[in-house]
Amino acid sequence: MSTVIVQVTTMTPTVIPTILVESQAPRRDVVFLLDGSDGTRSGFPAMRDFVQRVVETLGVDENRDRVAVVQYSKDPAAQFYLNTYTTKGEILNTVRGLRHKGGRPLNTGAALQYVRDNVFTVSSGSRRIEGVPQLLILLSGGRSFDNVDTPASALKELGVLIFGIGTRSSDSRELQRISHDPSYALSVSDFTDLPNIQQQLLSSVEAVVIEVTPESTTDLGMCHHC
Repeated sequence: MSTVIVQVTTMTPTVIPTILVESQAPRRDVVFLLDGSDGTRSGFPAMRDFVQRVVETLGVDENRDRVAVVQYSKDPAAQFYLNTYTTKGEILNTVRGLRHKGGRPLNTGAALQYVRDNVFTVSSGSRRIEGVPQLLILLSGGRSFDNVDTPASALKELGVLIFGIGTRSSDSRELQRISHDPSYALSVSDFTDLPNIQQQLLSSVEAVVIEVTPESTTDLGMCHHC
């Protein structure tokens, strides 16, 4: 955390009160939900690379950004939780070693319910009750065989911001319903094209974080740290 000194000039030139504003690094809990079904076998390496590139941009630390990865097909399986690793290096090494799960059918609804009940929880490292932004980045390569609306709504009620990324084999309307907002649903022709939407995703992720919080703006004549 760094301190930013803001000087306020009043009508009297000799009196220049100082306000201290705390500039705090962003804190986010970021969960990746990856389609590991039979249909994504060829695209899985590109998916894995994409996760690595996004993680590279985060400030991974126990008190800053936390990351979890879940892979699913018929059933979901957590690769690691929000409190499993506290360094970027550990996360990147684990992501590089991820193996394609395989299986069918694709049950995105069950996977969404799983992350709600088992990943966005205090015991798994979620800081939701502390007011830390909760982000879910879904990468799906096909239409779900089960209902996605109920579990997606349950996640949104928790305050989770969902980003849905799909391919030409995905159901774009389904992704829009899952996502926090239709604009949070992104599409690529193939997973190898994920770099094309990386900046758009990161811009949306950054937009949900308030990085500078003033100590006090109600009393301009006081220095709370003096």
